[in-house]
Amino acid sequence: MELVVPFLIGIACITAVCLHFLRREPKVLAVVYLWSAGVFMAMLAAMPAPGEFSAMALMDICLVVGIVFLGGGWLLHRTREGHLFSIIGWQGFGLYWALEVPTYVMLHPDDPVNVILYAPALALFSVFSVHEYKLYKTGGEVTALKFMAGLTSVGTGVYFLFAKVPFFSTGLIWATAAQTSWVYNLLGANTTVGLPSFDSVTGEVVVPILGSSISIILACTGIEAMVIFLGAFVAFEPRQEPWKAYKKLSRTVKGYMKLGPGQRRARALLYTIPPIWVLNLVRNVVILYLVDNNITSFEVAHGYAGKAFSFLVLLALAMIVFDLVPEIYDDLLDLYRLGKPPKKEGGDGGERAPGAKGRVPGADSDTGRAEKEGTDGEKKCPEKKRKRRR
Repeated sequence: MELVVPFLIGIACITAVCLHFLRREPKVLAVVYLWSAGVFMAMLAAMPAPGEFSAMALMDICLVVGIVFLGGGWLLHRTREGHLFSIIGWQGFGLYWALEVPTYVMLHPDDPVNVILYAPALALFSVFSVHEYKLYKTGGEVTALKFMAGLTSVGTGVYFLFAKVPFFSTGLIWATAAQTSWVYNLLGANTTVGLPSFDSVTGEVVVPILGSSISIILACTGIEAMVIFLGAFVAFEPRQEPWKAYKKLSRTVKGYMKLGPGQRRARALLYTIPPIWVLNLVRNVVILYLVDNNITSFEVAHGYAGKAFSFLVLLALAMIVFDLVPEIYDDLLDLYRLGKPPKKEGGDGGERAPGAKGRVPGADSDTGRAEKEGTDGEKKCPEKKRKRRR
């Protein structure tokens, strides 16, 4: 019975992803659904033990395949081979997250929230693979898919460099623990930082906060949010007049328009990385306070309150970044619209496909202008009524 909740959550998320992106292609929907749901159920049925060598080795292989091939697909996206690289990369990442599900369920049975993120990953990445295959056949290019491939490859590559190599992660975890302890002590606590140790079951470096019941691991450093923004800022493709769709430009946006792509990338990093670090320390301290004072359990403080706070922080920072780098917003919106009919840009039949660069010819056609001029002409030259003579 302990697997019923993760199973229901996972199947619901997989179903939602498939229906959103593929409901207009029933055959493709069936294939993607059976593939992703089948792998998800197989992982729950197998339930490999955390730290099992064969499972860890398979996960590492899928991870490396995902990073390398998606990186190749990002750099070669304008070629047909680049689309094949992306297909392999997306499937590698999808299988990695599917393999992560049973490990997370066993280690955190009272916190099924992350199943919402892990379970539908293979379905979502298979949707991307379907569109990459279509581009391979037609030789086209979708900027949004290129952006997502770059974001995932760069962000995941940096994150797992820390996650898999203790040499990099130990210093970051210890610094987070030390600063968390220092801020917590300002509230009247009496804590110190212990020595780092390695947990062979989870494969993580752990730094205990002595005087508290909580230890700090890599997930407590805020690096996951940092690498998402880092990957996005590296992968986005600068465009001419990215603020063209804005109906009204604020003074701040007018200032952004004077910056070059490199300057916008640097400022975006400044607007996100330091705030994430500081607010993550606040999150850690609040969790320590709630748990140590028996206000609530660790599962509630960390699994629900902490994650809700992190989500709101990411959302607020994203709103700021979208004004500075509107290309990111455009690409994310185009990804959300994958599989939907092209959006019309006017009453003259002009359309814009998701991710396509610019408007489809005809959106501002001479016919449309002629119709407008004709309408204006009718207003200027109304038909004169003849007067009847008595």
